[in-house]
Amino acid sequence: MPSNSDRVAGLPPSKKELLDKLLRQRAGAGDPGAGTPRGMAPATIASAGNLAHRQLAPRRAGPAEAGLSLTFGTSPEEVKEGYRRFYDSVSGQLDASMFGEVSFFLNYGYVPNLSPRLSAVELPDHIINKNSVRLVLEVIGDRPLEGARVLDVGCGRGGTVHVVCRFFDPAAVVGLDLSVAAIAFCRRAHRDPRMEFLEGDAEHLPFEDRSFDVVTNVESSHSYPSIESFYAEVYRVLAPNGHFLYTDVLSVADWSVKLSALRGLGFVVERERDITANVLLSCDEVARTRVGAFDSGNDPGLMQNFLATPGSDVYTEMSQRRWRYSILKLRKPSDTGARQ
Repeated sequence: MPSNSDRVAGLPPSKKELLDKLLRQRAGAGDPGAGTPRGMAPATIASAGNLAHRQLAPRRAGPAEAGLSLTFGTSPEEVKEGYRRFYDSVSGQLDASMFGEVSFFLNYGYVPNLSPRLSAVELPDHIINKNSVRLVLEVIGDRPLEGARVLDVGCGRGGTVHVVCRFFDPAAVVGLDLSVAAIAFCRRAHRDPRMEFLEGDAEHLPFEDRSFDVVTNVESSHSYPSIESFYAEVYRVLAPNGHFLYTDVLSVADWSVKLSALRGLGFVVERERDITANVLLSCDEVARTRVGAFDSGNDPGLMQNFLATPGSDVYTEMSQRRWRYSILKLRKPSDTGARQ
């Protein structure tokens, strides 16, 4: 596996410039006289080799935040702690917004085009967060969830769990996330008795083998220091013939590597869909309006990258086909043998 320094050396010039900006922001972020930390601003998605990583940099921080980590040059645990703080900050800013109590989603969304749709659910015109709901429904696709035990890893503010329980009839749905603030919001906002929300690490799932019939993961895995460890944990907790319903944005080259890793664990790839065009259509519709839900003191350029507004570097990477947004439907075979 390449080192962090090797990954940085392999960045294209535009990404190195963004990383330099991020590091300079962090170096100047300290506020020696501050007694409490200020809100943290989302930063750009930077490519670590072939892996897209969402980052954060503190806009202004007191001594308690001085150890905030970046993806480059830090240990996996420090990276996770950085993401935890980032998404705690994101959730806190959404809680304070006008629509905080119904802000369930952080995904980019999906808008139909001429390509085939897999979801059989017809959404009402007035539904809130329609594009984000559509994305979750396309990830679920034609996989029946009636009576299923479902785990959503990286549940955020509970959007996927909400969709599963609203439009299907699962036996139980567990949402797991690293963010303390996000889980606190989920426990407050989602009251369906079939739902349970837990703090936890995607690379060390706190469940017994074969605990779930379906595992979902929506636009979250790119932030994990070891996606392969996450994949192995998903394989472990799935029951035989269970499904891993998975979507994310990664570089084109990295998708090839990840598919090989998934097959190496024993997963059968039943479907792979490139939905980059659908995601870009969603960004065209809603990304700019979502900026208003966050603290006006956030760095505008960094926020635009976090939300993939048209013209941002993230949007450009997808539109120029260097990054691909894919949906995978993967099955754990019934004859798993020694892989359990």
